[in-house]
Amino acid sequence: MAMTRPRSDRVDPARVLEHFRRARGLLGIQSKIPIKDEYILSLVYTPGVAEPCMAIHRDPEASFIYTIRGNAIAVLTDGSSVLSYGDAGPRAALPVMEGKAVLFKTLAGIDAFPLCTSERDPRRLARLIQCLAPTFGGTSIEDIASPRSFELMEILEGMSDADLPVPFFFNDMQGTCATVLAALRNALRITGKEITSIRAAITGAGGAGLSVARFLRKAGVPEVVLCDRHGILREGRPEGMNRFKEAAARECNPKQQRGTIADALKGADLFVGLSAAHTVEAGMIRTMAAKPIVFALATPEPEIDADDARAAGAAVVLHGGANYRHGLNVALAFPGILRGVMEARASRVYDEMLIAAADAIASLVPDKDLRPDRIVPRVLDLRVGPAVAGAVANAAVALGVARHDVDPKAVADRTKHLVYEGTAAIAEAEFTGETRSLAAESLELHRRYRGTIEIVSKLPVKDEHTLLVIASPGVAAPVQEIMRDPVKVWEYTTKGNLVAVVTDGSAVLGLGNIGPEAAMPVMEGKCVLFKTLGGIEAMPICLGTQDTDEIVSIVKAIEPSLGGVNLEDIASPRCFEIERRLRDETGIPIFHDDQHGTAVVVLTGLINALRLTGRDIGTVRITVNGAGAAGIAVTRLMMQAGVKDVILCDRFGAIAPGRHDMNAEKEEIARVTNLDRLKGTLADAMRGRDMFIGLSGPNLVGADMVRAMAPKPIIFALANPVPEIAPEAAHAAGAAVVATGRSDYKNQINNAIAFPGIFRGALDVAARNINDPMKIAAARALAELVPDYELSPDYLVPKALDFRGAPEVAAAVARAALDSGEARLRVDPRLILENTRDYLYGGVLRALPGESIGRQPELPLKG
Repeated sequence: MAMTRPRSDRVDPARVLEHFRRARGLLGIQSKIPIKDEYILSLVYTPGVAEPCMAIHRDPEASFIYTIRGNAIAVLTDGSSVLSYGDAGPRAALPVMEGKAVLFKTLAGIDAFPLCTSERDPRRLARLIQCLAPTFGGTSIEDIASPRSFELMEILEGMSDADLPVPFFFNDMQGTCATVLAALRNALRITGKEITSIRAAITGAGGAGLSVARFLRKAGVPEVVLCDRHGILREGRPEGMNRFKEAAARECNPKQQRGTIADALKGADLFVGLSAAHTVEAGMIRTMAAKPIVFALATPEPEIDADDARAAGAAVVLHGGANYRHGLNVALAFPGILRGVMEARASRVYDEMLIAAADAIASLVPDKDLRPDRIVPRVLDLRVGPAVAGAVANAAVALGVARHDVDPKAVADRTKHLVYEGTAAIAEAEFTGETRSLAAESLELHRRYRGTIEIVSKLPVKDEHTLLVIASPGVAAPVQEIMRDPVKVWEYTTKGNLVAVVTDGSAVLGLGNIGPEAAMPVMEGKCVLFKTLGGIEAMPICLGTQDTDEIVSIVKAIEPSLGGVNLEDIASPRCFEIERRLRDETGIPIFHDDQHGTAVVVLTGLINALRLTGRDIGTVRITVNGAGAAGIAVTRLMMQAGVKDVILCDRFGAIAPGRHDMNAEKEEIARVTNLDRLKGTLADAMRGRDMFIGLSGPNLVGADMVRAMAPKPIIFALANPVPEIAPEAAHAAGAAVVATGRSDYKNQINNAIAFPGIFRGALDVAARNINDPMKIAAARALAELVPDYELSPDYLVPKALDFRGAPEVAAAVARAALDSGEARLRVDPRLILENTRDYLYGGVLRALPGESIGRQPELPLKG
């Protein structure tokens, strides 16, 4: 007889889908510090952010203090073992991982970032985790099918602390071990049995089942019988075995017992189901020992219904998930375990930590409250995370694996603070009474807040009802929808509004190759700009590799989670190949902001400078100095927009076909520029020209070079922090218009006025790419924000915090994407403009109505 669920435990799939759709997924990424003016922006981003970057460059361990790394984890899956659906794929796994991330934040204050990967090879997965270590303080590995999960664990356990300095945690295996043991401790108190005298039967020989069997034996259970769908595991069995099952069979079944699940249950004191729905019958429970304990944990439907198990004589019954009044959910363990491990700065999670976590959970149910339907705390009992964190930190200290002095009580108190009060200003402010420099202010800000961004839940978990939505059984609804139609992932998850800001730390600001850890403050600042100016969730990904093939492989692997990728601060010429390959090999927008964001804003300035000086885009003569990523991208976009006469220079002078010492990118651009094939220095290339654009270095242009240009020349001296020529000197030499990259001068050419709106428009129509028509449309939309009556030599382009920019750019980019065939969804650009404006001024970003454009094929999985 099937159990009838209480009305409050039922979930309506349509309502669940509406929650996910309306919120665009469950997660938001926001700035910890409100961006109210240019000054606070200069602390969170350039120029102030250089100070925490250099502090971390001097001591990479400081990244745990000045960035979110000390409080951030990746929640990683390949989607091969999702709920009871098996290999649902990485896209369909995304709602589940978002729900896990919400629980990490709600129950332990951890910022968890879902990464659903198409990578299936264990060695490449391990390398991916290793390369993510500069960004995250740990990795929670989820829903990877056995035996691949064990192969991955073997590889990771074989790495030294130097190779992988942050912890990894297999939640399906280790988290399940801790929660099962916690429940068993209290169930044994009710039944009056001892752990050292019971017999256990486990169904499900995947990662969770094999791990729980080994762990229960370590915890004192003398006899554990392990089954899969073929029956009892035994060494040499011909059906369905692998080397991990063989090892478990040798340990758990030395007598080579044979039989079915029913045979395994005969005389058993404990049943742990980690398999599939309705695989155990009431008659099997009747054959168990007196007062049997039944943990039927399959989700979303259990191996046997609770009422049926009780009617068959079970003394204690637990189900998995959150849809029953008394369930056993792994969320009791994983948030606190990761919090404790990270606070202790331990590099691995040991069994002793899991036992400590189990004991902490069990202890929260006192004798007076203990009964068959109350053997573990509720999932939303906010005491659990702090208690587990303190216990795990204490175990780390006892084991000698804590990397610095840690007070377990302080860990529990800090976790309680995070859970109940949130993460605003984690550390105390240092009041000195002294006037600080901009650099010192930025360093103190990053220390106090431990980085500048944080995860927030769009659906606050206030009660069991919301838990039913974000966890099983409710989360099954978007999983099933995405399995049926992969395009729905844009609608039901954060993917449709999520950008990864990816770097290898090889060309950070003007600081050079300072490495991925030191690049984190800049990438976080970029994420703040995405959210502040475009309502876009953006996560930093600072990769511990500078190998082109690896960077491409990693970004491709995590594509299922992402709506777009903003490449940042990757040195030339590798950045060209990385972007080109990713554009060819992925189905989401890939945008190297150093190239294309700069190009869009320079084109904006060019359009308005031409208006101001009465020149025509088809006849203007331009010299560009700097043939790196930005210089070449600026040149290409200007020519696409109608400029015909450009001379591009590098440190050796004018670029022309056949010149020695040129890379492939320079050779290609040389074929379409410098039409007169001029040879010579920068001074030669500037003579008689209408406009100079500098994307090079400081003080490379003299006043005499400006005077040698055409009358009323236009000067864009964009080198930072020191321009090619000071604006005062350029004006004195006759320049009609001068722009720089600095905020303390008029006409700052700042990418921040472009990239948030560009991505806003691209994401809202689920664009496959950001092409030249979309970039040109963005530049023209920005240029039009400066009307003729306001246009002047001192006001050429909108300011970074001009909130009119992103809505207009987003609408223009969406329209161009629709016109050029890059859009997956047909959405009215006017709605995009209104929605973006509503977000910027009212803080609300709505889901927009749209229709799919054609059938979108699913990208094949690797491996």
